[in-house]
Amino acid sequence: MKSIIPLTLTLAIALPASAAHAPKGLAEKLTAALPGLTVDALNQTEVKGIYELVSGKDVAYVSEDGRYMFQGILFDIENRKNLTEARLDGIRAKSLKSIKDEDTIVYAPKGAVKETITIFTDPSCPYCRKLHKEIHELNKAGIKVRYVMYPRDGIQSQAGKESLSILCSKNRLEELDKAMNGQSNTNTSCENSELEKSNLEKFIQLGDEMGLQGTPYIINSDGRAIPGYRPAKDLIQEIGRL
Repeated sequence: MKSIIPLTLTLAIALPASAAHAPKGLAEKLTAALPGLTVDALNQTEVKGIYELVSGKDVAYVSEDGRYMFQGILFDIENRKNLTEARLDGIRAKSLKSIKDEDTIVYAPKGAVKETITIFTDPSCPYCRKLHKEIHELNKAGIKVRYVMYPRDGIQSQAGKESLSILCSKNRLEELDKAMNGQSNTNTSCENSELEKSNLEKFIQLGDEMGLQGTPYIINSDGRAIPGYRPAKDLIQEIGRL
């Protein structure tokens, strides 16, 4: 999890209505102590005297008097529930709404769609290629796959050029299949190349904000993340449990 303080120093101060449920003056005290901090929400946690602070894509916790702030996982042992991850799921689900199908590469099942997952992928990533070989198994299980290109080494890297080439192509499915089979294509010249470059930059930023630390990075429609490779049969079972 990234530190909340450096991220939010560049943001404008905002005190939404949801902050009114916190102790009076707590939001103001926090923004006074941390200039530039955005308070999107302050929620009472199940721990007395501890409040959940939501700031952009970050979650932190503050004491009732505003003196202490910490980041980490708040886990309900009795109910065996990761409360922090549950909040992050909601934030990721909201972010997913900013990704349109037409900006992704979609592999859809022939029948009814039972679930939709979004996968941040890199054509140079061995485990992304391994998972790609099993996409048809996900489709057979009624899972729709939306690929988001995420070159781990940036747009100027070989994978970045390949990603842009895929997005620029008339047949993205065909070009992605080729790339996942090791057939490199770095022809980034197309009518919408600047738009696709802008989209790629947006996806890289969005992946970082969602907590991506490696590819493939899989997110279901509720915003729950499954980092790393899973065999298709295991992934289908895990998605079914989410």
